[in-house]
Amino acid sequence: MIIRIADLLIEWQNDYSDFVKDFSVEAKGKTVLDVRFGTSLPECHGIQYCTTPSEKILRLENGEFACADKEWTEVTSYYPTPSGMYALPLAAICSRFSFYNAFLIHASCVSINGEGIVFVGNSGIGKTTQAELWQKYLGAEIINGDKAFIREINGAFYGCGLPWKGSSEYCLNKKTKLKGIVVLRQAKENKITRLDEVKATEYFVPHAFLPYWDEMCLDSTLTTVGRLLDKVPVILLECRPDEEAVKLTYSKVFENE
Repeated sequence: MIIRIADLLIEWQNDYSDFVKDFSVEAKGKTVLDVRFGTSLPECHGIQYCTTPSEKILRLENGEFACADKEWTEVTSYYPTPSGMYALPLAAICSRFSFYNAFLIHASCVSINGEGIVFVGNSGIGKTTQAELWQKYLGAEIINGDKAFIREINGAFYGCGLPWKGSSEYCLNKKTKLKGIVVLRQAKENKITRLDEVKATEYFVPHAFLPYWDEMCLDSTLTTVGRLLDKVPVILLECRPDEEAVKLTYSKVFENE
């Protein structure tokens, strides 16, 4: 099965295709990553061994692991359970996508007429709630309620959907040109502030999924993040979950008021 995420093609083993089926495409072209799964390892004299040529190994605490080549073009995840299914292939995708000016962010992503924003913040801060308020009051489309890939394409940055969605129900295979990044804080009164470069970096970077296990991928990701913060405004929204917060943010980001 071929799936498309952030306009990049991935070959995904059919045995585990239900999770990504909504992102499958009838597309021809070069894939950037081949994702495979192994349910068991060969064994000799009671010793299990891996025959997959690999330069990189990722391992979860429960013993599940994945092997990948040096450039992250092929990855095999062993003993896939729901935890491994979520974490290991996604980590490999993040690594590979770093070479294509893309990285993962813990955020909800909404779009209005092809232009959108991402709401970033800690778990439980209200990312999905704000996205749903934009859907309710502005008719916005929710691309994802928990995660998004941000990718630079021809000098512009896009928020892109992916199959991983956390506890959110929203998961669309679409992209939207980013008009702004909104950092969320809960407050009793609604207040919005444009952040300078230093503050934008401080507030935004902790929510990016950085591939610390690969120096080249990490450097590439941080370079992309730097270009993003140079081009796309970062807004701190201290807010209540109400219509006023939606209108305040919309006027600041989309109408530059």
